[in-house]
Amino acid sequence: MHPITVREMKFAVPSADEFHPLCVAGSSVLSYTLLATGLYVAYLEPFFVKSLRRVMDQIRDEALREDADRFSRQEAQHYRRHMDFNKAVFRHGYPGLEQRVEMLRRDFEGFLGNRSDRFRIGYIEGFESFTTQFALRTLASGLYDHRHTVRAVGDLFKWHMLEEVEHRNVAFDVYEHLYGDYLYRARMCWVSQHHMFRFIADCAGLMSSADVARHGVRCRITVRQRALIATSRLGMRARTMLPGYTPHKHAIPSNIAELSAHFTQLAQRIH
Repeated sequence: MHPITVREMKFAVPSADEFHPLCVAGSSVLSYTLLATGLYVAYLEPFFVKSLRRVMDQIRDEALREDADRFSRQEAQHYRRHMDFNKAVFRHGYPGLEQRVEMLRRDFEGFLGNRSDRFRIGYIEGFESFTTQFALRTLASGLYDHRHTVRAVGDLFKWHMLEEVEHRNVAFDVYEHLYGDYLYRARMCWVSQHHMFRFIADCAGLMSSADVARHGVRCRITVRQRALIATSRLGMRARTMLPGYTPHKHAIPSNIAELSAHFTQLAQRIH
């Protein structure tokens, strides 16, 4: 089986009555951050797929072209499953949330219509260089299996993060193959990560503010929590911009193979 396995998955989606926003370890800041991340990737990943399709004919290495195709197909599965779950989030009726998501959709439309291939592939690589580290960290933390994490949410993100690890080298290798410009790559790490974290912060703030009135102060994200989240990202963000950065150097824990087999077994279909 190819190490970048395309799995067609199905996860339980909570109804409007079943949905409660504190779905990750019972923590406001972790829950709203992951809910906002789910909103983000539902529009990011179609942008990834379309951007890679535009340069596929420029990839001269056959093995890399297959990896890029599998990367695209994994991402296509991700955004479909997040769109399923995001329906429950929208049904919760957050004032201003749909408008902020619409702004994000227009951003990606603009990137597709008005930016260069180098910008788009650089954007993808800048995002992937952070999320590989994030995936390895969160999978190791046990966060998705926490007793106060909703099972459906934990499984959705655990599967997604596993596949981020599986395709960790592809965006970097495609960028290096086509462009290889370190300074531009470092700039795009900043651009893509800033774009992502600004959106996540905006949406997390909108949801938290609305839910304090509905569910109480435990839904509040404090200034201290915001600072801790931002601080926890600094090392990972800085690492992506170093001249010697490459995802090929990541140490992959032995349990990743076990997790891969687990989700392959649960998949409705594999490619």
